[in-house]
Amino acid sequence: MRPRAGGWTIVALAIGLLGVTRVASAQTDPLEEARVHFERAVGLFEAGDLRAALAEFERAYALSSRPSLFYNLGATHQALHEYPEAIDALRRFLAATEGLRTRQRTEAERALRDLEGLMARVHVVCDPPTATVTLDGRPARGDVLSVGPGRHVLEATAPQRVTQRVEVTVASGDDTFLRLALPAVGDSVVTSPVAVTPMVVTPLVARRRVSHPWYLRSWVWAVTGGALAVGATITGVLAVDTHDEFQALTMSDADVGRVATRGRALAAATDVMALGALGAGVTALVMLARTDATAPTGVTSVHLEPWHGGVGVVGTGRF
Repeated sequence: MRPRAGGWTIVALAIGLLGVTRVASAQTDPLEEARVHFERAVGLFEAGDLRAALAEFERAYALSSRPSLFYNLGATHQALHEYPEAIDALRRFLAATEGLRTRQRTEAERALRDLEGLMARVHVVCDPPTATVTLDGRPARGDVLSVGPGRHVLEATAPQRVTQRVEVTVASGDDTFLRLALPAVGDSVVTSPVAVTPMVVTPLVARRRVSHPWYLRSWVWAVTGGALAVGATITGVLAVDTHDEFQALTMSDADVGRVATRGRALAAATDVMALGALGAGVTALVMLARTDATAPTGVTSVHLEPWHGGVGVVGTGRF
């Protein structure tokens, strides 16, 4: 026997409800019947037969309409790992007991916070949009489905369309995008519903372009190379002029030494800037090639479409 499951105190709440229903049972048969179902639910919950306990709690609520039963329904759904249903039941319990401060309400608030942190979202787009979607065998509500972590089965059906079925595995906090294309029966080679091999769909997030330091950017080296090339051209012209001036002098002229020194300096500066321009140009080409090779691709969604008589998985987005 298990008096607790998942941190919930079902028996403690059971005592309070039983006291009220027994008083009313003498006058109202539905409340007496609700009490019987409630007692059975508590025993089944403690014995670990959670699915049967859930059915008994639901019947007790249908007969009595007591909001406190939402607490028990939330506990049972959580124990069954049916987190969206548990969240819905806990929200209804808290709304019905607003303004009260009880131990059950405190536990419900804590459990609700924990459960909401576990949820993931699956965005479903169908072609055609009128397709009916089920999640784990139950009708799905809306295009954005709130699910707990783990594996889930989605199925899309529409009149005169090929049924699509896919398994999706998510973790808490995930945002998964799924597109289900249902081809017309006559347009597909396969005339019966397509059996899709189970696949795992995980969130696909566009990668950010890596920001390189300024000295690793190709345009910086291209500009530097161009500036050095211009400088080498200018000093080269001046060096040629100085050489011509030196040739016109004789060894007895007073300026011959100064002109020779200037010519050597200009020639050396020309050589250094020319080599620098060449090196900067090569570096710019290397940086440019490196950037193109590592450019990221972005994929924003995954969907299924007919392909060569079967079904293919197609990624859409920016490449």
